[in-house]
Amino acid sequence: MTKSILVPTDFSLVCENAMMHAAGIAKQIKANLILTHVINKDTRIYLKKNNQSKETVSDYLRDYQKRLMEQFGLRVDFRVLEGRITEQIPKLIKELGIDLLMFGTHGKKGMQIITGSHAMKLISVIDIPVLVVQKRGFDSGYKTIVFPVNKSTQYNTKLDWTIFIASSFGATVKLFIYNETRKKVRVKMETVLRNIRSAFSAHKINFTEDTAKFEANFPKQIMEFAISNSAQLINIKVDNDEFEPSFIVGSPEEKILFNTAQIPVFCAQQKP
Repeated sequence: MTKSILVPTDFSLVCENAMMHAAGIAKQIKANLILTHVINKDTRIYLKKNNQSKETVSDYLRDYQKRLMEQFGLRVDFRVLEGRITEQIPKLIKELGIDLLMFGTHGKKGMQIITGSHAMKLISVIDIPVLVVQKRGFDSGYKTIVFPVNKSTQYNTKLDWTIFIASSFGATVKLFIYNETRKKVRVKMETVLRNIRSAFSAHKINFTEDTAKFEANFPKQIMEFAISNSAQLINIKVDNDEFEPSFIVGSPEEKILFNTAQIPVFCAQQKP
């Protein structure tokens, strides 16, 4: 089945970078690409200030469409929406049967440090995987993928997509395992690890295993591990389970998402 990737854009450079990542992925996995802009208050202010109409938004998207089709040989469509991005994007995802949402983020700035980022708000209202990029380019794709493992047992979506991406790019997956000291939890984790190892082996995915230090912060160690291994992608879960909390200010996922190394982060969701 052909997959579809949706890329919202505010026409900034970081969003343009997200389009390039999405186009690179789409070409590799033979997916369709859909671009969109949600006209909101900021868009209307910009258009009024520059004496432009809403058709300008379509013109911008049409230019991107043409460029990506010519450069990557893809099927590229676009949609212009209007309203709140947290309301319109979920509707479009459902309408078009989107498989992956991909967008660029500027990180957390100003009042977002207190109220939570736009990226967090968007991820929290959708139920499909999201790939978030900052300014780091796509280059040759994702050859090294970091896959953190902790006591969560719900890895199906994350595992399936990691296998799909690793197979598509010929990547090596680096398992980074939480250092759990409680015996009962370790036993549960080992069962999860056996399933992960078995799935990777069955799909001929190259993988390695490393264990975190006991005394240090796990999200911080994940980032240090990813940087030291020159990772091009970090795959995390963003569900509200016992170890990985839902999006709150300062959550482990949030720290990884806005990492200073600007490594793209794939956010798997196991929502019903």
